[in-house]
Amino acid sequence: MKRSVFITVDVECSMGGAWQNEGNAPVSPSRAVWGEYGNRRLGIPLIVDILKQHGLTATFFVEAFVAEQGYPGETEKICEYLLDHGQDVQLHVHPNHKHFGLKQQGKPHPFTDYMADLSPESQRGLLQEGSDRIQRWTGRRPVAFRAGNMGASEETLRQLAAVGIRIDSSYTFPYDGARCDFGPGEPYNGSKWYGDVLEVALSGFYQRKLPGLHPAKKVDPVSVSFAECRDAIRTICSAGADAVLILHSFSLFKRRNVQYDGGRLNRIVARRFRRTCRWLAENSERYGVRTCRELAAAVEAGSYEARAVPPCRLDRPLRAIVRKAVQGWNNLYWT
Repeated sequence: MKRSVFITVDVECSMGGAWQNEGNAPVSPSRAVWGEYGNRRLGIPLIVDILKQHGLTATFFVEAFVAEQGYPGETEKICEYLLDHGQDVQLHVHPNHKHFGLKQQGKPHPFTDYMADLSPESQRGLLQEGSDRIQRWTGRRPVAFRAGNMGASEETLRQLAAVGIRIDSSYTFPYDGARCDFGPGEPYNGSKWYGDVLEVALSGFYQRKLPGLHPAKKVDPVSVSFAECRDAIRTICSAGADAVLILHSFSLFKRRNVQYDGGRLNRIVARRFRRTCRWLAENSERYGVRTCRELAAAVEAGSYEARAVPPCRLDRPLRAIVRKAVQGWNNLYWT
């Protein structure tokens, strides 16, 4: 059976240092989501353009609590744009965005951006409210969820089931035991059932342990090369599992500071994403690019088979070192 590749994009606004400095406001959607700088739109419009050039669709996990950051009415426009361009909209939640709204109202609030840190009741409340908003903005109930910072747990999955969401994509083994708080178990790529919820893991790979190199990496064009994205997807799918790639709405441009001033195209990351999309389009007979909405339909029809596989290892140390050097150079704003 041909396995699937899921291109996913987390759509959100950075807090911009607003928790630490009252002189800062959360970054506006015009910058963090649309990437509007001068006459250029370097955020989701550029991502969508690249996808459309290659005949691909992606799942955009849209943050539900942008209004609490001080930007009411903006998320509806984001959802409308994505749907008008044939993309998939699903639910994304950063708890601290909701908490920031409570703070601004002078109400009691926790200070954590990890769903797993919250009580089951608080998690369910955020998921229910977020789902209601996505349904209001899109006309359809969300079928999939991703936690901000991948900060979910198996309890989060139980609460997802309680609000009628059957697909999650928060687990990734490079964050397991840190941001992810899933129970002990063997790390994996691919998908597996946790009760009534299907976990579709954000893909990752191991690399050789060398000074300055993290032993595990997510499949994210921001932090790994096109060749590493390609080889990880190829290896995971060849092992019989689905692969998941991640971007953020602000991944394709650089920012001068935490307030996202001076945005400019990140040529290296944009090129990596273009090359990955081109490769997927050229190999569509082997790798089917699907959305979470399509996955939910397959699950409902009983035609989807979950498959988890051990994390792959890309043992190309020279390539990893070169990528690390390029990354360091590219992290400089003016390069």
